[in-house]
Amino acid sequence: MTPVSEHFEIKSLADGVFAAVATPGGAALSNAGVIDLGDRTLIFDTFDSVAAGEDLRSIAERLTGRPAALVIISHSHLDHWCGNQAFSDHVAILATHRTRSEMLDWVRYIQNLKEDPSELQEEIRSLESELQTETDPLYRETLVEAIARSRREMEALPELRLRLPDQTFESSVLFHGSRRVAVLMTEGKGHTDSDAFLVLPEEHIVFLGDLGFFHCQPFMGDCDIEAWKTQLAGFAGSEFHVLVPGHGPLGSRRDVRLQKEYIEMLEGMVSRVIRRGGSVDDALRISFPGPFDAWKATGRRRFEANVRSLCQRLTGAA
Repeated sequence: MTPVSEHFEIKSLADGVFAAVATPGGAALSNAGVIDLGDRTLIFDTFDSVAAGEDLRSIAERLTGRPAALVIISHSHLDHWCGNQAFSDHVAILATHRTRSEMLDWVRYIQNLKEDPSELQEEIRSLESELQTETDPLYRETLVEAIARSRREMEALPELRLRLPDQTFESSVLFHGSRRVAVLMTEGKGHTDSDAFLVLPEEHIVFLGDLGFFHCQPFMGDCDIEAWKTQLAGFAGSEFHVLVPGHGPLGSRRDVRLQKEYIEMLEGMVSRVIRRGGSVDDALRISFPGPFDAWKATGRRRFEANVRSLCQRLTGAA
Protein backbone atom coordinates (compact mmCIF):
# COMPACT_ATOMS: atom_id res chain seq x y z
CA MET A 1 0.00 0.00 0.00
CA THR A 2 1.29 3.45 -0.92
CA PRO A 3 2.12 5.51 2.18
CA VAL A 4 -0.20 8.46 2.81
CA SER A 5 0.42 12.00 4.04
CA GLU A 6 -2.07 14.79 4.67
CA HIS A 7 0.39 17.16 2.98
CA PHE A 8 1.12 15.45 -0.33
CA GLU A 9 0.22 12.52 -2.56
CA ILE A 10 2.79 9.95 -3.67
CA LYS A 11 2.83 9.29 -7.41
CA SER A 12 4.84 6.33 -8.71
CA LEU A 13 6.63 7.35 -11.92
CA ALA A 14 8.80 4.27 -12.42
CA ASP A 15 10.10 1.43 -10.29
CA GLY A 16 11.80 3.26 -7.41
CA VAL A 17 10.96 6.78 -8.63
CA PHE A 18 8.26 8.82 -6.92
CA ALA A 19 6.85 12.32 -7.05
CA ALA A 20 5.35 13.85 -3.91
CA VAL A 21 2.67 16.23 -5.18
CA ALA A 22 1.32 18.83 -2.76
CA THR A 23 -2.33 18.46 -1.80
CA PRO A 24 -4.65 21.45 -1.30
CA GLY A 25 -4.88 22.48 2.32
CA GLY A 26 -1.72 20.66 3.34
CA ALA A 27 1.58 22.08 4.55
CA ALA A 28 3.65 21.10 1.52
CA LEU A 29 2.77 23.90 -0.96
CA SER A 30 5.40 22.75 -3.50
CA ASN A 31 6.28 19.32 -4.95
CA ALA A 32 9.18 17.00 -4.15
CA GLY A 33 10.74 13.77 -5.36
CA VAL A 34 12.12 10.47 -4.05
CA ILE A 35 14.62 8.59 -6.22
CA ASP A 36 16.00 5.15 -5.36
CA LEU A 37 19.40 4.82 -7.04
CA GLY A 38 19.65 1.21 -5.87
CA ASP A 39 22.27 1.79 -3.21
CA ARG A 40 21.27 5.33 -2.15
CA THR A 41 18.10 7.36 -1.87
CA LEU A 42 17.92 10.92 -3.19
CA ILE A 43 15.36 13.51 -2.11
CA PHE A 44 14.53 16.39 -4.45
CA ASP A 45 13.29 19.40 -2.43
CA THR A 46 11.74 19.21 1.05
CA PHE A 47 8.58 21.35 0.96
CA ASP A 48 7.34 24.43 2.76
CA SER A 49 7.27 23.10 6.31
CA VAL A 50 9.01 20.84 8.76
CA ALA A 51 5.78 18.84 9.17
CA ALA A 52 5.64 18.00 5.46
CA GLY A 53 9.39 17.36 5.45
CA GLU A 54 9.06 14.86 8.28
CA ASP A 55 6.39 12.97 6.36
CA LEU A 56 8.62 13.00 3.28
CA ARG A 57 11.59 11.63 5.23
CA SER A 58 9.51 8.86 6.79
CA ILE A 59 7.67 7.89 3.60
CA ALA A 60 10.86 7.91 1.52
CA GLU A 61 12.40 5.44 3.96
CA ARG A 62 9.35 3.18 3.72
CA LEU A 63 9.35 3.35 -0.08
CA THR A 64 13.04 2.58 -0.54
CA GLY A 65 13.85 0.59 2.61
CA ARG A 66 16.63 2.94 3.71
CA PRO A 67 17.12 6.47 5.05
CA ALA A 68 17.82 9.21 2.54
CA ALA A 69 21.48 9.72 1.75
CA LEU A 70 21.24 13.11 0.03
CA VAL A 71 18.80 16.01 -0.24
CA ILE A 72 18.89 18.17 -3.37
CA ILE A 73 17.51 21.72 -3.24
CA SER A 74 16.37 23.05 -6.60
CA HIS A 75 16.53 26.77 -5.83
CA SER A 76 16.50 29.31 -3.02
CA HIS A 77 12.78 29.98 -2.52
CA LEU A 78 11.82 29.02 1.01
CA ASP A 79 8.81 26.86 0.12
CA HIS A 80 11.23 24.23 -1.28
CA TRP A 81 13.56 23.75 1.67
CA CYS A 82 11.89 24.51 5.01
CA GLY A 83 11.63 20.74 5.41
CA ASN A 84 15.44 20.33 5.48
CA GLN A 85 15.25 20.42 9.27
CA ALA A 86 13.38 17.10 9.24
CA PHE A 87 16.44 15.25 7.92
CA SER A 88 19.31 14.06 10.08
CA ASP A 89 22.45 16.16 10.18
CA HIS A 90 24.18 13.11 8.69
CA VAL A 91 22.15 13.55 5.48
CA ALA A 92 24.07 15.75 3.04
CA ILE A 93 22.27 18.69 1.42
CA LEU A 94 23.30 19.79 -2.06
CA ALA A 95 22.52 22.94 -4.09
CA THR A 96 24.23 25.24 -6.54
CA HIS A 97 26.77 27.79 -5.28
CA ARG A 98 24.43 30.67 -6.07
CA THR A 99 21.41 29.01 -4.47
CA ARG A 100 23.24 28.53 -1.17
CA SER A 101 24.28 32.17 -1.21
CA GLU A 102 20.68 33.27 -1.72
CA MET A 103 19.47 30.91 1.00
CA LEU A 104 21.57 32.87 3.50
CA ASP A 105 19.27 35.86 2.90
CA TRP A 106 16.30 33.71 3.92
CA VAL A 107 18.08 32.64 7.11
CA ARG A 108 18.48 36.30 8.05
CA TYR A 109 14.87 37.01 7.11
CA ILE A 110 13.53 34.20 9.30
CA GLN A 111 15.72 35.27 12.20
CA ASN A 112 14.33 38.81 11.94
CA LEU A 113 10.80 37.40 11.68
CA LYS A 114 11.32 35.39 14.87
CA GLU A 115 12.36 38.56 16.67
CA ASP A 116 9.48 40.57 15.21
CA PRO A 117 6.66 38.53 13.63
CA SER A 118 4.53 41.61 12.89
CA GLU A 119 4.95 41.20 9.12
CA LEU A 120 3.47 37.71 9.18
CA GLN A 121 0.74 38.81 11.59
CA GLU A 122 -0.21 41.64 9.25
CA GLU A 123 -0.29 39.24 6.31
CA ILE A 124 -2.78 37.04 8.17
CA ARG A 125 -4.96 40.05 9.01
CA SER A 126 -4.86 41.22 5.40
CA LEU A 127 -5.89 37.80 4.10
CA GLU A 128 -8.71 37.53 6.64
CA SER A 129 -9.97 40.99 5.70
CA GLU A 130 -9.90 40.10 2.00
CA LEU A 131 -11.82 36.89 2.69
CA GLN A 132 -14.63 38.81 4.43
CA THR A 133 -15.49 40.75 1.26
CA GLU A 134 -14.57 38.19 -1.43
CA THR A 135 -17.51 36.62 -3.26
CA ASP A 136 -15.81 34.46 -5.89
CA PRO A 137 -15.99 30.86 -4.56
CA LEU A 138 -12.79 29.69 -6.26
CA TYR A 139 -10.73 32.56 -4.95
CA ARG A 140 -12.30 32.20 -1.49
CA GLU A 141 -10.88 28.67 -1.39
CA THR A 142 -7.47 30.07 -2.28
CA LEU A 143 -7.71 32.64 0.52
CA VAL A 144 -8.79 30.03 3.07
CA GLU A 145 -5.76 27.90 2.19
CA ALA A 146 -3.43 30.90 2.35
CA ILE A 147 -4.73 31.87 5.80
CA ALA A 148 -4.29 28.33 7.10
CA ARG A 149 -0.76 28.19 5.68
CA SER A 150 0.20 31.54 7.25
CA ARG A 151 -1.18 30.46 10.61
CA ARG A 152 0.84 27.24 10.45
CA GLU A 153 3.94 29.28 9.64
CA MET A 154 3.29 31.47 12.67
CA GLU A 155 2.91 28.44 14.95
CA ALA A 156 6.05 26.74 13.57
CA LEU A 157 8.21 29.87 13.55
CA PRO A 158 9.75 29.59 17.05
CA GLU A 159 11.12 26.09 16.38
CA LEU A 160 12.07 26.58 12.72
CA ARG A 161 15.76 25.94 12.02
CA LEU A 162 16.79 26.55 8.43
CA ARG A 163 19.42 23.99 7.35
CA LEU A 164 21.74 25.18 4.61
CA PRO A 165 23.46 22.98 2.02
CA ASP A 166 26.81 21.57 3.08
CA GLN A 167 27.76 20.76 -0.52
CA THR A 168 27.47 22.92 -3.64
CA PHE A 169 28.07 22.42 -7.37
CA GLU A 170 28.61 24.57 -10.45
CA SER A 171 27.12 22.89 -13.53
CA SER A 172 26.26 19.19 -13.15
CA VAL A 173 26.59 16.15 -10.89
CA LEU A 174 26.24 12.52 -12.03
CA PHE A 175 24.92 9.94 -9.57
CA HIS A 176 25.88 6.40 -10.62
CA GLY A 177 23.68 4.04 -8.64
CA SER A 178 23.41 0.27 -8.85
CA ARG A 179 19.86 0.68 -10.16
CA ARG A 180 19.91 3.86 -12.24
CA VAL A 181 21.82 6.99 -13.17
CA ALA A 182 20.60 10.46 -12.24
CA VAL A 183 22.00 13.75 -13.53
CA LEU A 184 21.65 16.96 -11.55
CA MET A 185 22.03 20.00 -13.77
CA THR A 186 21.81 23.78 -13.78
CA GLU A 187 21.73 26.20 -16.67
CA GLY A 188 21.95 29.20 -14.37
CA LYS A 189 19.24 31.82 -14.40
CA GLY A 190 15.60 31.06 -15.08
CA HIS A 191 12.90 31.17 -12.42
CA THR A 192 15.60 32.52 -10.06
CA ASP A 193 19.28 33.39 -10.40
CA SER A 194 20.08 29.67 -10.14
CA ASP A 195 17.75 26.73 -10.78
CA ALA A 196 18.69 23.05 -10.68
CA PHE A 197 16.76 20.17 -12.22
CA LEU A 198 17.21 16.41 -11.93
CA VAL A 199 17.17 14.17 -15.01
CA LEU A 200 16.63 10.40 -15.07
CA PRO A 201 17.79 9.72 -18.65
CA GLU A 202 16.80 6.06 -18.89
CA GLU A 203 13.27 6.70 -17.63
CA HIS A 204 12.83 9.99 -19.54
CA ILE A 205 11.77 11.75 -16.33
CA VAL A 206 12.81 15.20 -15.14
CA PHE A 207 12.19 16.94 -11.82
CA LEU A 208 11.99 20.60 -12.80
CA GLY A 209 11.71 22.44 -9.50
CA ASP A 210 10.16 25.84 -10.13
CA LEU A 211 11.25 25.91 -13.72
CA GLY A 212 7.85 24.18 -13.98
CA PHE A 213 4.45 25.55 -12.91
CA PHE A 214 1.68 23.41 -14.42
CA HIS A 215 -1.97 24.45 -14.56
CA CYS A 216 -1.21 27.49 -12.40
CA GLN A 217 0.44 30.86 -12.68
CA PRO A 218 4.23 30.84 -12.46
CA PHE A 219 5.79 33.25 -9.99
CA MET A 220 7.84 35.71 -12.06
CA GLY A 221 9.07 38.12 -9.38
CA ASP A 222 12.69 36.89 -9.34
CA CYS A 223 13.01 35.49 -12.84
CA ASP A 224 15.15 36.15 -15.88
CA ILE A 225 12.35 35.96 -18.44
CA GLU A 226 14.45 35.31 -21.52
CA ALA A 227 16.58 32.67 -19.83
CA TRP A 228 13.47 31.00 -18.41
CA LYS A 229 11.74 30.91 -21.79
CA THR A 230 14.86 29.42 -23.36
CA GLN A 231 14.95 26.63 -20.78
CA LEU A 232 11.22 25.95 -21.21
CA ALA A 233 11.70 25.71 -24.97
CA GLY A 234 14.43 23.16 -24.37
CA PHE A 235 12.20 21.00 -22.17
CA ALA A 236 9.33 21.33 -24.66
CA GLY A 237 11.56 19.97 -27.41
CA SER A 238 13.06 17.21 -25.28
CA GLU A 239 12.33 13.49 -25.10
CA PHE A 240 11.07 13.59 -21.51
CA HIS A 241 7.86 11.62 -21.00
CA VAL A 242 7.10 12.78 -17.45
CA LEU A 243 7.90 16.24 -16.11
CA VAL A 244 7.50 16.97 -12.41
CA PRO A 245 6.92 20.69 -11.80
CA GLY A 246 7.65 22.59 -8.63
CA HIS A 247 3.96 23.48 -8.45
CA GLY A 248 0.91 21.83 -9.94
CA PRO A 249 0.17 18.31 -11.17
CA LEU A 250 2.52 16.02 -13.08
CA GLY A 251 2.75 16.96 -16.72
CA SER A 252 4.14 16.45 -20.18
CA ARG A 253 5.92 18.55 -22.77
CA ARG A 254 2.54 20.09 -23.62
CA ASP A 255 2.36 21.60 -20.13
CA VAL A 256 5.79 23.18 -20.56
CA ARG A 257 4.65 24.72 -23.84
CA LEU A 258 1.51 26.08 -22.13
CA GLN A 259 3.59 27.62 -19.35
CA LYS A 260 5.89 29.30 -21.88
CA GLU A 261 2.86 30.55 -23.81
CA TYR A 262 1.41 32.06 -20.65
CA ILE A 263 4.65 33.88 -19.79
CA GLU A 264 4.93 35.24 -23.32
CA MET A 265 1.26 36.26 -23.37
CA LEU A 266 1.43 38.08 -20.04
CA GLU A 267 4.68 39.79 -21.00
CA GLY A 268 3.22 40.90 -24.33
CA MET A 269 -0.06 42.16 -22.85
CA VAL A 270 1.63 44.17 -20.10
CA SER A 271 4.12 45.56 -22.61
CA ARG A 272 1.30 46.80 -24.86
CA VAL A 273 -0.39 48.51 -21.91
CA ILE A 274 2.85 50.29 -21.00
CA ARG A 275 3.57 51.32 -24.62
CA ARG A 276 0.22 53.05 -24.95
CA GLY A 277 0.81 54.96 -21.72
CA GLY A 278 -1.32 52.79 -19.46
CA SER A 279 -0.89 52.39 -15.73
CA VAL A 280 -0.32 49.39 -13.49
CA ASP A 281 -4.04 49.41 -12.73
CA ASP A 282 -4.75 49.21 -16.46
CA ALA A 283 -2.41 46.24 -16.74
CA LEU A 284 -4.15 44.51 -13.83
CA ARG A 285 -7.41 44.60 -15.78
CA ILE A 286 -6.15 42.52 -18.71
CA SER A 287 -8.04 39.30 -19.37
CA PHE A 288 -6.94 35.94 -20.76
CA PRO A 289 -8.41 33.23 -22.96
CA GLY A 290 -8.81 29.70 -21.59
CA PRO A 291 -7.15 27.91 -19.92
CA PHE A 292 -5.21 30.90 -18.63
CA ASP A 293 -8.32 32.69 -17.33
CA ALA A 294 -8.68 29.97 -14.69
CA TRP A 295 -5.04 30.37 -13.68
CA LYS A 296 -5.69 34.06 -13.05
CA ALA A 297 -8.94 33.43 -11.15
CA THR A 298 -7.37 31.11 -8.58
CA GLY A 299 -4.07 32.99 -8.33
CA ARG A 300 -5.12 36.62 -8.19
CA ARG A 301 -2.41 37.70 -5.78
CA ARG A 302 0.31 36.04 -7.82
CA PHE A 303 -1.12 37.58 -10.99
CA GLU A 304 -0.94 41.03 -9.39
CA ALA A 305 2.63 40.43 -8.23
CA ASN A 306 3.64 39.28 -11.72
CA VAL A 307 2.03 42.29 -13.40
CA ARG A 308 3.64 44.74 -10.99
CA SER A 309 7.02 43.10 -11.50
CA LEU A 310 6.68 43.27 -15.29
CA CYS A 311 5.59 46.92 -15.16
CA GLN A 312 8.60 47.74 -13.02
CA ARG A 313 10.98 46.02 -15.43
CA LEU A 314 9.42 47.55 -18.54
CA THR A 315 9.37 51.09 -17.16
CA GLY A 316 12.58 50.93 -15.15
CA ALA A 317 10.68 52.18 -12.09
CA ALA A 318 12.03 51.47 -8.62
